[in-house]
Amino acid sequence: MLAISVVVGIVLWLWLNRTRMGMVIRAGVDDKDMVRALGINVAVVFGITFFVGAFLAGMGGSMGASFAGVAQGTDGQWLLNSLIVVIIGGLGSVKGAVAGSLLYGMVTAFSPAYLPSDYTFYSIIFTFVILAVVLAVRPNGLFGRTE
Repeated sequence: MLAISVVVGIVLWLWLNRTRMGMVIRAGVDDKDMVRALGINVAVVFGITFFVGAFLAGMGGSMGASFAGVAQGTDGQWLLNSLIVVIIGGLGSVKGAVAGSLLYGMVTAFSPAYLPSDYTFYSIIFTFVILAVVLAVRPNGLFGRTE
């Protein structure tokens, strides 16, 4: 799963930063009217982007279900995790999402290991401490824009 996620991340980065379609997507997010004035159908480009995002979400969900199981109520935990990663990394930044997920994953994996055995349930507090520190130092996230 780690290898697949690394490959998907690299391909996504290459697609967004090294192709014409990625350039149009980034320009469309910043100034939709200008891209439309250049004769590019922004609705089709955003439709393709939505399709790719939905495909990646489905792929991630099927990979996650293979090791975490599927049950009612598990969606809330996954959504909370992704929200924290996006806030830490910065909205709209792939580099921020990678950095935020690595930081969040390290905190959630290592904090129970270093806490005394009677207090491992407090490890979730470290997640919110990291979140509060990042928001105090950089309110837009680690790699978020200041617009």
